[in-house]
Amino acid sequence: MLIDVKIPEVGESVTEGVLAVWLQEDGATVRAGEALFELETDKVTMTVPAEVGGRLQQLAAEGDVVKVGQTVARLDTDQAADAPEPVEAPEAPVTPKPAREAEATGEGPPIAAASGPAQAAEKLASDEPPLLSPAVRRLIEEHGLDASTISGTGKHGRLTKGDILKHLESRKPATALATAPPRQVEVSSSSTDAIRETRIRMSRLRSRIAERLVQVQQNAAILSTFNEVDMSAVIAFRSRHKDSFEKKFDVRLGFMSFFVKAAVDALKTVPQLNARIEGDEIVQQHYHDIGVAVGTEQGLVVPVIRDADQMSFAEIEKRIGEFAVKARERRLGLDDLTGGSFTISNGGIYGSLLSTPILNPPQSGILGMHRIQKRPVVTPDEQIVIRPMMYLALSYDHRIVDGAQAVTFLKRIVECVEDPERMLLEV
Repeated sequence: MLIDVKIPEVGESVTEGVLAVWLQEDGATVRAGEALFELETDKVTMTVPAEVGGRLQQLAAEGDVVKVGQTVARLDTDQAADAPEPVEAPEAPVTPKPAREAEATGEGPPIAAASGPAQAAEKLASDEPPLLSPAVRRLIEEHGLDASTISGTGKHGRLTKGDILKHLESRKPATALATAPPRQVEVSSSSTDAIRETRIRMSRLRSRIAERLVQVQQNAAILSTFNEVDMSAVIAFRSRHKDSFEKKFDVRLGFMSFFVKAAVDALKTVPQLNARIEGDEIVQQHYHDIGVAVGTEQGLVVPVIRDADQMSFAEIEKRIGEFAVKARERRLGLDDLTGGSFTISNGGIYGSLLSTPILNPPQSGILGMHRIQKRPVVTPDEQIVIRPMMYLALSYDHRIVDGAQAVTFLKRIVECVEDPERMLLEV
């Protein structure tokens, strides 16, 4: 029985995406729940699993733009992994490649996977290279590479696009040194020119990020204000309680939960930062859904901690940990990413000392955290001491937030972080 594999619905506003990469070979036998392919949309990258087990027949190629509900493959359930093998197999059947792939490579139809122990052992012992995806084959042909000399990190040693790009990157210096004669300015070798540049199609997520960043710069009056916070109290507080905290709640006590709590406190103090503009109206939001920016291989995503004002430190840390795992495994859904009334971005994990974050529309504010660095500071009693300091940046929409309100908000963040007990007592 043939079962259609269709592009699933991933949100009301998402009507199409890109079939980024097949995770199973055409003709492979897969089990129910096994990942078939990665789908890139303008909001999220996700893996699509097989609903039933069977032999896979691909109907779309990597890089194809696909519509929601479109059939991109079929699964033959009669060839499921748990189906009994035929008693007699006098001749291995021939399975034609999809027309698109056969036309692109100029190859004839490949021989289907051999059945039976003897044939399987013979195939494993052969020197036949694993099948290459269209995207990988295109890169190999463009750069004149030998696929057999490149180690694959994909399933069963399959070459991935990342393997090819990493190989090209590693051979750049050696190629330049070997091909460029001394004191020669002009290089005419077309193969050398090809290695100097690599063109990669922008993903749907990256394209959408670029579009939104340009849009917010054009439609909002963005201004930034800065302050610095002494992290001594939070570091000492965390050192005193981190072991007992982790033992009781089975989660590490990080810095982000302190800033989420401080942001909620500051938003209650200056509610203009928790509002948004719709047309000629200001919409005041009486909930506190805090977005936490997370960097992924595909780009920046902002999962949202719902009702952060009603959550404990442990609940916040657990939610952040769940988001980190989902982001690594590409399991973030639209429900995780939509909404949010305010955003926190931590550039400090990458070593940033100071930056100006860009608003996440339609929000009116975003807090930028940065690297903790020991610096000399002057205390209120005019003593010069060394303290672990962090620069904070608040970018805000000046159409709805005045400068005095922005400064008040950021000062409240500093007060909460420098005296964390006040957040526990809510004073």
